[in-house]
Amino acid sequence: MDTDICIIGAGLSGLSLATALKAEGRDVMVLEARDRVGGRVLSHNGYDLGPSWIWPHNHRMLALLNDLGLQTFAQHASGRLVFEDIEGRIRRDLDFATMSGALRVEGGLSRVTHALAGKLGTNLRLACRVRQVVEEASSVSVLTMEGITRARRVVVAMPPRLAAGLGISVPDVPTWMAGHAKLVAIYPKAFWREMGLNGDAISHCGPLAEIHDASPVNAKAGALFGFAQLGAARRPGFRDAAIAQLVRLFGHGAAAPDDVIIKDWSTDSATATDADRTPPPAHPTYTALPPTRRLIFAGTEAAPEAGGFLEGALEAAEAAHAALRVVAV
Repeated sequence: MDTDICIIGAGLSGLSLATALKAEGRDVMVLEARDRVGGRVLSHNGYDLGPSWIWPHNHRMLALLNDLGLQTFAQHASGRLVFEDIEGRIRRDLDFATMSGALRVEGGLSRVTHALAGKLGTNLRLACRVRQVVEEASSVSVLTMEGITRARRVVVAMPPRLAAGLGISVPDVPTWMAGHAKLVAIYPKAFWREMGLNGDAISHCGPLAEIHDASPVNAKAGALFGFAQLGAARRPGFRDAAIAQLVRLFGHGAAAPDDVIIKDWSTDSATATDADRTPPPAHPTYTALPPTRRLIFAGTEAAPEAGGFLEGALEAAEAAHAALRVVAV
């Protein structure tokens, strides 16, 4: 065997499982298609382009942050929400914060995945795209662009729709948020707070459908992020239209951001398939994916309690860890 346990995917689930196994002295190897770790956890200069929030009931995430020595701060919630109806009429008198009570990680959520990856050393291989997984009688052959890795057990820590492309039989499970795009506009200061606004906006005009304050801790700079309406980020002129919308909603202070970052997850082949460009109408009900003799499924879409969320990634890693205690002969 090249390794006892091979984990495919260096997202939050795969990394947390791998670090737990390595701490126990297990023989483990993580293969990741991207040239970075984190999967859908992605931060740029501290600004989160994937998931942003942790909630007080996410006990696994909070425990992990404590173990890693990382700090959280409260999502800004003081002030009024901006609402734009389908006719373009705007209200700024709504005393409501959509994400009140949520927590964010100082420096961005990528600090979590980078800290976990730092514990793995040579047990992690980046830019190693898996092409096929073949379960055999006494091992599993993992075919990559570089050759074949043979393992006694394989943990598939990736969205089921991507796993299906490796020849693995899995149900057609939607990948949460895979069809969405996120834009972050960065400013010298959070000027909207001076206007009595909290940075939240809901728009039925677009191209951004939902907007939030993404400023770093202590508002050392100002930032607004928005989720694009379905498919809007793939259209020409999206960036300029989004900035024009921010000006409509928050005033002329939004006209000249210092930087604009866009991440369209629907075009990321390591996250989304063509089917993911049509997101589910509501949050799916995720269930645990039953293991085979030598294949175990992790990743947040395999978590029945918190599937689709960061907490679900850790929930699925816990379940995979328990399944690996059962000896495969």
